[in-house]
Amino acid sequence: MAIALADDKPETQHKGPRANFRWTLAEPWDERRLAAFLMTKHRRNDADWTRRASPFFASLGQTVVECSVPIADPASVPDLERVLTHELQGILSGASQIHDEMVTGSDWRRVTPP
Repeated sequence: MAIALADDKPETQHKGPRANFRWTLAEPWDERRLAAFLMTKHRRNDADWTRRASPFFASLGQTVVECSVPIADPASVPDLERVLTHELQGILSGASQIHDEMVTGSDWRRVTPP
């Protein structure tokens, strides 16, 4: 089953110089789903396994993805929410593919980082 958001609209809090976002998932994180998410959120693209920073945080057994980022202007929070939601949806789509390969026993482990 795909790793998907229950709602595309995150719970948003703006406190001082930071904005906090919290998306709810359709199902809680299990070990394989969380592993697929962690593998995907740090990848730059399909060909580049170089680790990149990611503002998204998830915990085993929870049904949420959280993100806390600095902001310069409070008026930018709605735009930032849209951008982060779009990025998270892309990450979850990639994580779903990796998860499906894990479950079906495909050779997902053959893809080795450089």
